[in-house]
Amino acid sequence: MRKYWKAALLAACAMPQAVQAQENAAAETAEAGGDIIVTAQRRSERLQDIPASISALDSAMLTQSGVADISNVAPRVPGFYAGGFGSARPQLYIRGIGTRQFDPGSESSVGVFVDESYLGRTGGVLGSLKDIERVEVLKGPQGTLYGRNTIAGAVNVITKGPTDTFSAEAEAGYGNYDAWNVFGAVSGPIAGDVVKGRIAGWRTKARGYVTNLTTGNHPQGTDNWGGRARLAIEPSSELKIDLIAEIARDTGRSFQGESIGSTLNPNGILLGKAGLVPEKSDDPYKQYYTTDPEYNRHIDAFTGKLNYSTDLGDFVSVTSYRKLKYTDDRDFDNTNLDVIQQISAERSKQFSQEFRFVSANDGALSFNGAVDWILGVYYYKDTSYHQDNFLFGADSVAAGGDDLTFGHYKTKSVAVFGQSTFHFTDQLTFTLGARYTEDRKKATLGGRTNDALPLVRANFDVTNPTKKFTSFDPKFVLSYQPTRDLNLYVSWSKGFKSGGYQYTPLTAAQAGLVFNPETIRAWEAGVKSTWLDGALRANAAVFQYDYKNLQVSRVVLLPDGSTPSLIDNAGKSKIKGAELDLAIQPVRGFDVTVAYAYTDAKYDEYLTGPKGAASTLDFSDTRMVRAPKHSVNVGATYTVETGSNSDLTFHADASMLSDFFHEPGQGDIKYGSTIPLTSEDGYVLSNARITYRMGDFKIAGWIQNAFDVTYRRTVLALPGQVISIYGQPRTYGATIGWSM
Repeated sequence: MRKYWKAALLAACAMPQAVQAQENAAAETAEAGGDIIVTAQRRSERLQDIPASISALDSAMLTQSGVADISNVAPRVPGFYAGGFGSARPQLYIRGIGTRQFDPGSESSVGVFVDESYLGRTGGVLGSLKDIERVEVLKGPQGTLYGRNTIAGAVNVITKGPTDTFSAEAEAGYGNYDAWNVFGAVSGPIAGDVVKGRIAGWRTKARGYVTNLTTGNHPQGTDNWGGRARLAIEPSSELKIDLIAEIARDTGRSFQGESIGSTLNPNGILLGKAGLVPEKSDDPYKQYYTTDPEYNRHIDAFTGKLNYSTDLGDFVSVTSYRKLKYTDDRDFDNTNLDVIQQISAERSKQFSQEFRFVSANDGALSFNGAVDWILGVYYYKDTSYHQDNFLFGADSVAAGGDDLTFGHYKTKSVAVFGQSTFHFTDQLTFTLGARYTEDRKKATLGGRTNDALPLVRANFDVTNPTKKFTSFDPKFVLSYQPTRDLNLYVSWSKGFKSGGYQYTPLTAAQAGLVFNPETIRAWEAGVKSTWLDGALRANAAVFQYDYKNLQVSRVVLLPDGSTPSLIDNAGKSKIKGAELDLAIQPVRGFDVTVAYAYTDAKYDEYLTGPKGAASTLDFSDTRMVRAPKHSVNVGATYTVETGSNSDLTFHADASMLSDFFHEPGQGDIKYGSTIPLTSEDGYVLSNARITYRMGDFKIAGWIQNAFDVTYRRTVLALPGQVISIYGQPRTYGATIGWSM
């Protein structure tokens, strides 16, 4: 661990650093004292006035930090962890709460929204972050305004809208791993002030950083393109219509990792024939695989927003339609032995509609500014299909076999919500909010086999009756703001994540197992302050969560030898923590930020072992997964004027995580021979960028993971076998851009 912190110190001394600290980096101006305006509470507000923990990154910070998708946002927000197997299988955790499930039978714990449209399918949340105005990260349950499946928090992505005057920008870059990217956008009036438009397009490609020594090809690469078109229509001063259409395509070679077996057998392979030894490599980024992975994802999305203003307030309508389709073909055993090939496929169609009324701050319904309120209704529908095909090769105990699991899923959700903020005095406010949600889910799950072993033992079809999950989620916030530069608050809120169905059930009995919703009750107290005429911003928060019925997924070994991935509710947990962030501007053009998060997340009661399991395990009083106790973000940005219309900007950042665990059991071998191999040592990721701007042109050189730290994004823990999925090694390159 010492070498990682030494690397962090070197990164801090190498050049002025910049890190996105909580509630700092989304500044609408470059000044530390500039107001940060966000829409996290469904109305435009100054971030320091909002009594909640919110982080934000604006377009400049996203570019400077080399952010490609939401998983790159996480290291810049302490308490936010992102891992996963690839674009279709992300793992997002905020303050210790998250999930690694990605199939339609379960839900995310972190809600992701793009232009107020909820991304219901996990396989579609890691879209390319191009042409983005800002990203907002809301920590803690957001049950009132955001609703279901935001039990850990929410991520708001706001794309760039049309401009009042003509503008254009273009960018091209090249880096190691044969990486290249191009981007372009144009924006401006189409029909005077009535119709404005913006269109943006991009293409990114990079050779994978993993090498298949069997074929010479390279998994873990990037090959995507996409585009977004926006129309802003204002037929009158009262009516605004925003139409957004987006298309995204991802292809190429999917994820692969390193098979490290177990503590009992480093050559162990799930369902492999006894005595076979795979060919090994000491380089985690160069491994032997039987086949090359293939990946293909299509996303089509449309959002329509209408805002009608009156003297009383704004009527808002948000309509969204999304279609997702992907296939993922990979060597499941991650060795050169021909054991298992897994081909996953999913398709889904999602529709949502929200209506809300937002009171005018000085309107009659606000009683001369005494109360601000929002009232709304929400409808969501998702129809999905997912299947996994397992092909067993010559080195498997079921050589020549072919097993298939599949599921048809339908989800409908309706909700009513409201939130009011009462201004008792100019300094003292009280916020009361509530949301009632009703989910109705239905699933038909099945399995097919042509062998007597090892996964699906007999063909089955199970139609689960419609299951209803309901929740009432209130929120209370007391805020005292004696001056514009000081805000003290305390809050209590409740949230929930919907229940669901099992992923890849292997029997009819497993297909009928329904897991219950999660619930959380959260306390938070915080202070937001600004000092020295805006040169110093200091914010802090403490929190405690009472978390029940955690949905935890584990691959288990049953007495019949089958190894299903089952979700059960993990009893109770308690999470406590504290967060601090500082933003300092000692001189104009030099911004320093420091952010720290402490998270103490443990299972209070977690007794696991589905009926028929080979053993029952008690994980009570052990640390929760993917919840490092300490996470730190440090850095600075320094800009030097080099002429009348030119400047040079230095930027660097370092993100640090302490030790954590990918699986329950905190690395103790008493929980199984694979558990010690699922512990993750702490690590530091350092990045830097130098940008020279001359008029409308700019050129930049950048480096990511500057000290070439080897770390794991996630692991797949199977009975007798652990597979490590590694994060990106050092990358570097240059970018040239133009804007007007």
